[in-house]
Amino acid sequence: MKISVCDDEKSFADGLIAEVSAFFSERNIECQFSYYEEGADFLKAIEENNDTELIFMDINLITADGINVVSELRSKGITTPVIFVTSLENRAIDGYDVEAFGFVVKRSYKEKLPRILTKLYDKLYNKKTMTIQEKDGMQIINTEDILFIESDKRASVVHTHSGELCDVRPIGQISAELSADDFTEVFKSIYVNIAKIKRINTDTVILENDRSLPLSRRNRKNVMYAVMKKVGRG
Repeated sequence: MKISVCDDEKSFADGLIAEVSAFFSERNIECQFSYYEEGADFLKAIEENNDTELIFMDINLITADGINVVSELRSKGITTPVIFVTSLENRAIDGYDVEAFGFVVKRSYKEKLPRILTKLYDKLYNKKTMTIQEKDGMQIINTEDILFIESDKRASVVHTHSGELCDVRPIGQISAELSADDFTEVFKSIYVNIAKIKRINTDTVILENDRSLPLSRRNRKNVMYAVMKKVGRG
């Protein structure tokens, strides 16, 4: 696995690299690391050869804002998973605007890092699936392809990147099978893939495809917690 680390604290970066290397080594995955002290050098390297598979990005770089650096990557269509590392804990939610995979605070990164890396490992190597019960049969899809699921009378509609699928089961039966680590209820009988939430407003959530869904006052706190937990702050 090729991993890029962009952080202006070399000593911290060295410690981070050691922890990440040890995690993947235990799973028989060899890592190759590229280190960058400045955002401009990192962007130049990515533009010249975009083969990195994971990015660790410091938000508070001396010469740049890490969120802006990743935003520039996203504007070029680069979707490489990004884990933000910083001492600025209150910036975690900003990372979700650029589809951050996770977030760790520097002072406690050794505590949170294994959990986030385990989620990444599962995403890359242990894909979760869901069986859709259709009228004339069934099909299995990856849960990461699901945007949200909603009730449709006595059945349910599963919204994916490629379209809609009708599941003959009621939403209550489906929701009982959903993992709380991956899905959260935003409104009555509407369950969203937490990883697909781009922004949380007062009464709506915005998904990564810019789809807006209603957010109830009753569920807002739980949704906020689910998102924070997903990026590693919770």
